[in-house]
Amino acid sequence: MDCLGCRIANGVEPGLNIVYENKYITCVLDIDPFNEGHTLILPKKHYWDVDEMDAETAHAVMEASQKLSALLKRLYQPDGIRIIADGGTFNDLTHYHMHVLPRYEGDGLLWGEPLHPDGAGERLEETRRRMVEALEVLTMKEPMLKKAMDTLEFLSQDAAARMAYDARMKALSDEHSRIEGAKAETSKEIAIRLLNRGIDLQTISEATGLSLEEIKALSQ
Repeated sequence: MDCLGCRIANGVEPGLNIVYENKYITCVLDIDPFNEGHTLILPKKHYWDVDEMDAETAHAVMEASQKLSALLKRLYQPDGIRIIADGGTFNDLTHYHMHVLPRYEGDGLLWGEPLHPDGAGERLEETRRRMVEALEVLTMKEPMLKKAMDTLEFLSQDAAARMAYDARMKALSDEHSRIEGAKAETSKEIAIRLLNRGIDLQTISEATGLSLEEIKALSQ
């Protein structure tokens, strides 16, 4: 295996301190721990980012993080637990891994502030709206995104949020089924329906393949 993360997750790398493993993941002590008990969770299949994982693996990662958190609290009585994973170019292992580590008051591990603030905190409602609308449309357009939606479902631990999510996903599923069944429905008809729901023009264009000019004409 060329990937160090794969070798660690599958027990090939020598000198590992494996705390827990199952069919999908391996939990191993970090060789350079920030605090005692600092553990990494790695999927046995090769993934770079969380959105690439299948639902079973994502579930296994989150379930392991819960077990490790309970274990670390019992063993070390920390003031808190940090659970974090960096993706993309910040994933120095080039293999998905989640850090689970005990935290203590004054331990010096900081979240940090952005070097170039862009005022994102002032646009939270706009950001939320754009993300929700885009997710709805993309889910209708590309059923393959169901994998990512399954991952989000597993990662949601709040009961109220999970119930709301389930209701939303059922509505989206019903809507997608209706669209798939309406073979005669054209892109313009879909665009009109999305316009009536208040979804922005750019998102509609991406979902239907219509130009912004065509959509603007439909909105008049």
